[in-house]
Amino acid sequence: MNGLLSALIAIAGTLLGSAVTHAFQWKASAREQVFAAQQQLRADRMAVYSDFAGALTEFRRGQQDRWHRQDEDADGAAFVEARNEAYRLRGIALHALFRVQLIASAQTLIDAAQEAYALTTGLHKAGDRAELKDRADRARAVLEEFIRHASTEVQ
Repeated sequence: MNGLLSALIAIAGTLLGSAVTHAFQWKASAREQVFAAQQQLRADRMAVYSDFAGALTEFRRGQQDRWHRQDEDADGAAFVEARNEAYRLRGIALHALFRVQLIASAQTLIDAAQEAYALTTGLHKAGDRAELKDRADRARAVLEEFIRHASTEVQ
C-alpha cells in the first residue's frame, strides 16, 4: 500500500511539475513574442520616420532650386528641369508622408508631418529671397518638431 501511495504521489508530482513548467514556458514565449513585435514596430517606425525626414529635406532643396531657376529665367530649360525635379521629389515626399500616417500612433506626430509637407510644398510661391528663406526656415523648424515627436515614439 505504501508503494502504491508513493507511486501515485510521484505521478501527481510529475504531472503538476509538467503543467507548471508548461505554463511558465507559455508565458515566457508570449512575452518574447510581444517583445519581438515591439522591436519590429520600433525598427519600422525608425525607418519610416527617417525616410520621411530625408524625403522632405530633398523636397525642400528641390523647391528652393525651382524657385532660384524661375527667378533666373522663368522660360529657361533649367527652370523646367528644376520644376520637373521638384514634382518628382514631391511625389516621393508624399509617399513618405502616407507611410508616416499609416504607422504613427500619435496624432501630434501626423500633424507635424502634414504641416512640414504643406510648408515645403508652398516654398516655390515665395515672392523674394527673404520670403523664400523665411518659408524654408519655417519648414525646417516644423520638420525638426516632427523629429522630436518621432524620437519619443521610437525610444
